[in-house]
Amino acid sequence: MIKKLYSTALLALALVSVMPAQAQQTTPPAPGPAPKIELGEYKHFTLKNGLKVYVVENHKLPVVSLSLVLDRDPVLEGDKAGYVQAAGQMMRTGTANRTKDQFDEQVDFIGADLSFSATGFSASSLKKHLPTLLDLTTDALLNPKFTQEELDKIKKQMKANLAQAKDNPDAIAGRTRNLVLYGKDHPYGELMTEETVDNFTLEDIQNYYNTYYKPNIGYLAVVGDVTEKEMKKLLKKSFGKWKKGDVQEVKYELPQQPEQTQVVIVDRPSSVQSSLILTNPVDMKPGAEDAVAASLMNNILGGGMDARLFQNLRETHGYTYGAYSSINSDEILGRFNANANVRNAVTDSAVVEFMTELNKIRTERVSEEELQDAKAYMMGSFGRGLENPATVAVYAINTARYGLPADYYPNYLKKVEAVTAEDVQRVAQKYINPGKMYVLAVGNASEISDKLKKFDKDDSQITYYNTMGEKVDRAAMGVPAGLTAEKVINDYIQAIGGKANIEKLKDISVTSSATIQGMKLVFTQQQKGNDKFLVQVLMNNSPMQRVIINGDKGKLEAPMQGVNQEIPKEQLATQKLEANLFPALLYEKLGIETKLTGVEDVDGTQAYAVEVKQPNGQKATHYFAKDTGLRLKEVNSLETPQGAITQTKTYSNYKEVNGVKFPHVVETVVGPQSIKAEVKTIEVNKNLSDDTFKL
Repeated sequence: MIKKLYSTALLALALVSVMPAQAQQTTPPAPGPAPKIELGEYKHFTLKNGLKVYVVENHKLPVVSLSLVLDRDPVLEGDKAGYVQAAGQMMRTGTANRTKDQFDEQVDFIGADLSFSATGFSASSLKKHLPTLLDLTTDALLNPKFTQEELDKIKKQMKANLAQAKDNPDAIAGRTRNLVLYGKDHPYGELMTEETVDNFTLEDIQNYYNTYYKPNIGYLAVVGDVTEKEMKKLLKKSFGKWKKGDVQEVKYELPQQPEQTQVVIVDRPSSVQSSLILTNPVDMKPGAEDAVAASLMNNILGGGMDARLFQNLRETHGYTYGAYSSINSDEILGRFNANANVRNAVTDSAVVEFMTELNKIRTERVSEEELQDAKAYMMGSFGRGLENPATVAVYAINTARYGLPADYYPNYLKKVEAVTAEDVQRVAQKYINPGKMYVLAVGNASEISDKLKKFDKDDSQITYYNTMGEKVDRAAMGVPAGLTAEKVINDYIQAIGGKANIEKLKDISVTSSATIQGMKLVFTQQQKGNDKFLVQVLMNNSPMQRVIINGDKGKLEAPMQGVNQEIPKEQLATQKLEANLFPALLYEKLGIETKLTGVEDVDGTQAYAVEVKQPNGQKATHYFAKDTGLRLKEVNSLETPQGAITQTKTYSNYKEVNGVKFPHVVETVVGPQSIKAEVKTIEVNKNLSDDTFKL
């Protein structure tokens, strides 16, 4: 059954991502005595420019892979957050000797893989193509050509990704977690926004490359069908030309840690569930003495489907599909994290169970069975990892980078075996702090805030943030006395030109364009009165989808998929609302219920949230700016074969046409796909023929 009209057309183009299910951790056999591991041989040498090279021979297959890591301190990007990421992407957009197309063609011709990041590269090919691969890699490494055209493309993609993340509760939760843990003035806490992306320039990209792409802070792993001797010869010839330089070390002050548990909420009124994170900072360096015991502890607490959090919150209480935890070491400051997505109604109950498990692992020793199962799992994972020769190189590089003892990895299994139940309890008490952590929820604040107050130790004062990482004074965002949804909608109609001017528009034709994954699409909307509509999505001037409504009948066509079906009568009113450029004028006639639910923050602008409910029960939330009255945003829930997903439309760049303001940019986010449609033309009163809407 058709649920949406224009939304369905966009949904058909969107790529609906389904996160792969986490593999179930079956109970492994009890481990035997831990042996000393023979990691396998690697050869190490350093080029004159300071590049440290680790070669692991593996002659089973005629392939070679190279991986470079630049060991630099985190970069504080400030109001240009995002330029470091962009710099990594720009390394693969052409050189002084090859255009991007020429470069890509040559990489593809030899069947190679070559990608760059802000901190290195990864490359692989057949052994016979190694000289060509090195030539290409060296060219990109030493002669990158940064152009404004390529930077503009990268910026556009970054903004599209930001648009997707802006309406993804888990992404919002992760960004806000980093913000509250580390602060905006720390590299781990600063947020990339559309504004910061607009701020950085080609000069910033060049400066990053000149500052940090230096061989003397590099660690290069070479794995495959090669010998130390031939790699030393090849690398001296290619990477030997790479000039070393001083890279300044940067020390950052550790962020202030919470003195007591604080509740943080990011309001998302359209959410039917809360994205929960309980987190606190962890001062544990890579390879620290406690690292192995901490990993075992986390495996028991929340490392998988057999762990305590999963069994409690999902299997026992049914609050969530999954609950997990993690503990991260870091050279500056790591973190402990416990997370789940839970229904609004049980948000507080879920936090209670999280706290129960966090306190339990601190106050009670784990059972011998749990400990042995966790050890067997970790030992098995470590052993399986060694089947990959690249692991040997990674361990060798980690040993050098972090100053680990030479026997750290050879004795890893012995370290695992030596951990006791007392050790697990000790590290839990040291690194998990239920009384000094952040309880973060992204969800409908009106439904969850009162429930979460009891977890905040500061006189029940919850801290609110918006999706832009800005604190929100929720008390100052109350609804003025006497204001109703009807008044907000009437103000919106007046703001765009008034009912009289809208009714003068006898017919309207809107043409918009968008680019999705390199495909150029054209959207057309044609409307005559309030009962004739034609909405089309075209590619190369051919219709991919068409929705036609004429009076009390409608039809959906998708020629490429062979779809040609009538719109069920019970869905026709919904489709008319979707197709109508001014649906608010039809609310009363169609029996649409509206409810003013509050004042919310929409990308830094205060807006009235109005719930719109159709007779069939379908709901959407519309947001109208307090200052201008214009509609800023619309949030819907769509049913798909993969389940319910959220669709968000944002409206901007209003321009007047014949006395009526139309949004000239409509950005739609459906699942993982973002579609930014920009209006090219709006024509009114052209006396559209009724044949245009012929079924």
